This record gives sequence, C-alpha cells and structure tokens, in this order.
Amino acid sequence: MTGWFRSALTRIGLLLLGLGFGLVFAEAALRLLGLAHPGLYIYDRYSGWRLRPNAFVWQTQEGRAPVAVNSAGMRDREHPLRKPAATVRIAILGDSFTEAKQVAAEQTFSAAIERDLKACPALLGKNVETLNFGCDSYGTAQEVMTLRHRVWQFSPDAVVLAIFTGNDIRNDSIELEGDKCQPFFTYRGGELVLSGEFEQSPWFRFQCMMRFDSQRSAVLNLLGQLRSAIRARIRRRRAMPRQFKAGASELGLDDWIYRPPATPAEQRAWQVAEGEIEMVHQEARRHGARFLAVTLSTGVQVYPDPAARRAYMRRWGIDDLFYPDYRIKALGQRMGFEVLNIAPAFQAYADRHHVFLHGFSNTQLGTGHWNVLGHRYGGQLIADRLCELLRQPLAPVSSMRRFPPSTEQYARPDAALARKFPRASP
Repeated sequence: MTGWFRSALTRIGLLLLGLGFGLVFAEAALRLLGLAHPGLYIYDRYSGWRLRPNAFVWQTQEGRAPVAVNSAGMRDREHPLRKPAATVRIAILGDSFTEAKQVAAEQTFSAAIERDLKACPALLGKNVETLNFGCDSYGTAQEVMTLRHRVWQFSPDAVVLAIFTGNDIRNDSIELEGDKCQPFFTYRGGELVLSGEFEQSPWFRFQCMMRFDSQRSAVLNLLGQLRSAIRARIRRRRAMPRQFKAGASELGLDDWIYRPPATPAEQRAWQVAEGEIEMVHQEARRHGARFLAVTLSTGVQVYPDPAARRAYMRRWGIDDLFYPDYRIKALGQRMGFEVLNIAPAFQAYADRHHVFLHGFSNTQLGTGHWNVLGHRYGGQLIADRLCELLRQPLAPVSSMRRFPPSTEQYARPDAALARKFPRASP
C-alpha cells in the first residue's frame, strides 16, 4: 500500500469519524433543547404506515391545531376495546381529510358526527362513539387492511368509508401511485389479491420500515420538517384562487378523475378502487355492521365561484365535476350499499352563502383540506344519513351481491338526490 493511498484512507476515516461525532452532538443538542420532535407516523406491516401511538405535535403548515394520538394509534380520545353497554360505535376510515390534523380534534367531522347523532331518534337512550381511524395519504387498500387488523377489536356497529376522489383512485393503483411502501390489490383470475413489492419482498418492507424508523432521529426529523415547510410554502405560492381562474390543477390532486377513464391504467385504477370499496362493504356485512360510503369534496368542486369552476372545466375538457361521486353512487346502487355524495351539497351551500369550505388563512381559501366550517357541515350531512341508516333493519348477509370486477358503468344519482341536486352544475 503506497503512502498516498494510506494517507487518503486516513483522511476519509477522520472525515467519517468527524461526521459521526457531529451527528451525535447535533442529536444530543436537539434533544436537550427540546427541539426533538419524533415523527407522527410509524411503519406498519399491514398498511405501510400509521399514526404513532401516544404521539403529540402541533401542526402549523395548514391551519393550526394540536394533534394528539391515543394509545391505539388513532387521532381520538382513548376508547376501551370492550364496547360499553348501550353504546353505538361508528368506525370511520379515511385519509388526511379524516385524520384532519388541520383542525382541533373536537372540530373534525368525526367529532361532529358523534355530537349530532345524539339527537337521532333511533339512538335515544344510547351513547354514541365515533372512532377516527383516518391516516394521512391512505388509499382504500390501506383502509381495507386497517379494517381487518385494527378496527374489529372495537366491535363497531357501523363503518363509514370516507373517499377522497381527488387522489384515492390513484392511491389504489399499483401503476399510478408513486409511493410503493403500502399494500396494493390487483385483479387476478377475477378476484382482488394483494400484490406488489410491499407484499412480496421482505427486503423492500425492511427499507420501508427504515424510512419511518429514521424519523426517531431528531436530526433527520428536523430536516424532514424543514423539507415539508419548504414544500408547503411552494404549495401556497401555487395555490388558488389564481389557479382556478387560470384553469390550472391543485397540487397533489388528479384532474383525470372528473372524466371517464381514458387510458387502460385509469380504467384499471377505477376497477380496483370500486372493488376495494365493495370489499369494505362485504367486511362490514360479515361482521354484522352497517356500511356507509361517503364521497368527500375537492376544492374545485365546491369553489364558490361558478366562473372559476367553468374555467377549470374548459381547461381540462370536463363535462361534470361530480363524475367520480356519481360513479361511486352508481356502484352502491348496483351492490346494495348506501352512498352519500357530499360535494353537490357543499357546492350548493358554498354558492348560496359565498363561503369557502376548503382552505385556511395561512394557506389559500378554496384549496387543500376542509376547514372548520367544512368539517361542521360535512359531519352534519354524514350524521343525518347515518341516522336514517341506523333506523333501517340490517339485511341478511345472504342477500349480498357479487361484485362485477370489469364494470365501468356510470349513472346519474338516484331519484332523491337528483331532485335535491338536479344537475351537477359548474
């Protein structure tokens, strides 16, 4: 070994040693100064990730709210596994709209449902509990796995699946979704089966686990928070109302979901998404629970300016902003489960009162997640439909229909909804 090579190795070793000591010192300093905030999410073998049990953070990037997670990994108060006597439990599955870290826990639509259902005539004399299983960036496959592995131990009487069409259809597609650290279902032999690297590769799952375990490091987590803050600032600069007036997209959402699928990948995404929704329905029925699918709203659907909505529709060649909502409504009619489309009611409310149901003062009104008003009105709509549903007798499991995996039908809403909202207006 030449002297030059030995000297180079020595320098590299000293450099690595110095970096190591620097990281250890930075880690210790951040913890001593109280600046170490562990990540809000941890790895989960079944769903890819979930909320960290007993975590607490302040969320300030969109809205401002404390986010406290209970010991079961829900953004909720503590709930005993054993359901108390004379109690009706509603399990709510969904993504970031359901987790709702943009508002205080008592302001979420989950909490509003619990309060409003106490006045339901069918539940007089009973206690009502909602269990919030929402988690950021979840697709329907992750909600299926959450239902199977975490929800049933709480013995819910009803399951609400909150569907955010803005990106849930893409989230369910192994072809279109970029984050592969999660379960995916694909059709094989006419049946939905788990597939993909997360299901089939232990090495890939290990990499996913390390991705979330690295958030235990104060240094790495601080760098991640800085990255998130930069991305949030970029989103604010690109946000509405300039976007809708120019017909541009909202960052992170898919424009193609407002039209019938135009590519084979989009068709397969819709087929898988519809199959997964029906899987949740079947799971609920087998466990003796009622099921309600709820399609939420995107900012453009309920932006309180018809001209801005029309500009967006012209830009993307859209005939009906409620296409994904009514498509899922048609699925429920075929398969025999209730679907509540919230976006038409939100649009009518926003136009009538000239208010924003999405967005916050520190981001941009009309874009992003539901604000306090959106959660309050959304919770009221869901509670009203649940009250009707809980009055109805539970149909026998034998009456369930088989899901046709290749269906791509799209139907207008049922008669009652059509009378209330005669046209999906721009």
